Amino acid sequence: HSTPLAQIQHPSSLNPWQQYRQACSILSQTSRAKNPAWYQQAIELDLQLHIRVDGPQVFSCYHNRTNGQWTDGPSLNQEILRNPEAFEPIADELLAYAKSNKASSIGVIIHVADEFATAELSPELDNPGALPEVRKTVIDDPGKVLEDATIDATQGSYRIIPYAAAGTNVIGTSITISKQYTAILDVLRRTSEDRNFPIITQSVCAPLLAILGLPRMLEAQPDKPFVTILQYPWFTVLAFFNEHADLKLIRTLQHRGMRQAANFRNALFTTSTSLEFMDPDLFILPLGEEIDEDLEQNLGMSFPNCMVKTLSMPAANGIPVHCPEPIIVNQTNHEASMVTSMTFSSFFEEGWATQDFLPMERETAEIYPEKGEMSMLRMTRLIRIFIMILAVAGLGYLGLGMWNLWKMPEWSFDPGQASSSQAKLGQLNAEQRRIHHWGNLLSDRSKAWSVMESFARMFPDKGNMLIKDLKYSAKPDTTQGQNTVGFVKVWKINGYARDEAIEYLNQLNTRSGINRHFNVIAMNTGEEGFRTDIGNRSITVNVRTRENSQFRPIPFEEMVMQDTTTYPFTFDLTITQRYEANDPLAIYVRSAP
Repeated sequence: HSTPLAQIQHPSSLNPWQQYRQACSILSQTSRAKNPAWYQQAIELDLQLHIRVDGPQVFSCYHNRTNGQWTDGPSLNQEILRNPEAFEPIADELLAYAKSNKASSIGVIIHVADEFATAELSPELDNPGALPEVRKTVIDDPGKVLEDATIDATQGSYRIIPYAAAGTNVIGTSITISKQYTAILDVLRRTSEDRNFPIITQSVCAPLLAILGLPRMLEAQPDKPFVTILQYPWFTVLAFFNEHADLKLIRTLQHRGMRQAANFRNALFTTSTSLEFMDPDLFILPLGEEIDEDLEQNLGMSFPNCMVKTLSMPAANGIPVHCPEPIIVNQTNHEASMVTSMTFSSFFEEGWATQDFLPMERETAEIYPEKGEMSMLRMTRLIRIFIMILAVAGLGYLGLGMWNLWKMPEWSFDPGQASSSQAKLGQLNAEQRRIHHWGNLLSDRSKAWSVMESFARMFPDKGNMLIKDLKYSAKPDTTQGQNTVGFVKVWKINGYARDEAIEYLNQLNTRSGINRHFNVIAMNTGEEGFRTDIGNRSITVNVRTRENSQFRPIPFEEMVMQDTTTYPFTFDLTITQRYEANDPLAIYVRSAP
């Protein structure tokens, strides 16, 4: 269990040391530093409970984003949602459900579909660049940005919706809902704190989610404005879009106990006319059971020049067809949309439709450290533990080192043994020099198998060459008066060649060609003597070709490799590799130590 909320004080009432102590208490007694769900939105969590309230009906369902399954939620009604005491067993039920599904958190999303009202922004707000600041201000002090400056934030919850369409007089409008569900959300938050289990709440406006899902439901005609009619049991929302599918205006009409607003057709006609919409397309979304089911037929007669169509909404097993908002809020792939515009792009990317209308009170939220502060506090704690472990290990290592030092035989060393040790050291040094001397003389400098390997790779089978003679020699340099001397290796090869082999011999007759060959042999045989990139070594090569006086042209298919008369050329190849006296393979000529 975590520290009770009543025992935690607002940081502004504490001094820095008390703030730190309280933060450490929260760190040690809660999972806020380990479970990222505390700092996520409810719609981002893998396990969700959706509660949709449209007035006559309360629908709830669980959604598992991992496997995409929808299951029935707890049985709810308006009486339970307005009674915090009656809702407490529901909070315990969903907590048990989350743990039974081995979830580390659960998000509770309330879809408010029983109320929707607009409040106009001040006409002075005509700069779209001011939207971020207006979005923040309307939450705490709506009177500063609304046309009615007397509005108080305690009267309801206000959020901004932008108008992206060009030519609008203001940058957007304000959506208002009441705070009637705040009490049950507080029950969920208290349960979350008491059980140290993230129950993250989010109250969203159902009509805004319906607008968010429009791109997947309708296919707008090019250069044609359209109006979407969102039919809820207690109100109707009219959303007017221009020919670019950008939101121009939102209107709401209350039903006042009827299935349809009394002034619905007049409002639709006058608003379309004022926006200069000529025969716009009319798209109907039936979003409740107790609605006017003949609306499409009646609108077709009232607006004969408009295309009237009832949209097919997204569906899932266990979700009523008139409750698409839970499905829409989990459809995050904007690229699958059939309609694209600035309005729908901003709705997806900037989260206008998923704004939380009933978040935790700011004063309560500020009690707990933010995610970055908890991570830093946890890191500081880990560093402190690491330093303590390091200090203990250091003291132990120092003590062990001193013990080993005290036990070393040097502490009982007899100075009389120094001369004996020095004599032994001299003998060992002399032995080491002898070993090094004879090791040098016995080093591999010229081995027959590697010479033959070089020869075989230089003249491969079916290389259009026939070797007549190979002479190889390796002799030391005869220069006297030095401790080391170099040596020279010489390859003399003569044979016959066809036209196809002349280019190969010419490549071999270059410094890069012969060096490449020697380095390949060194890599394949492991013999350092063939390497050209160490020591002070040089390689010279000379290839001389002449015409074969015995050459007799015959068809290719009659040629025999051993027949010297089928080769038009003879060649002589001489390779000389010199190792200087300072080469690692140079030969010691001084006497053995």
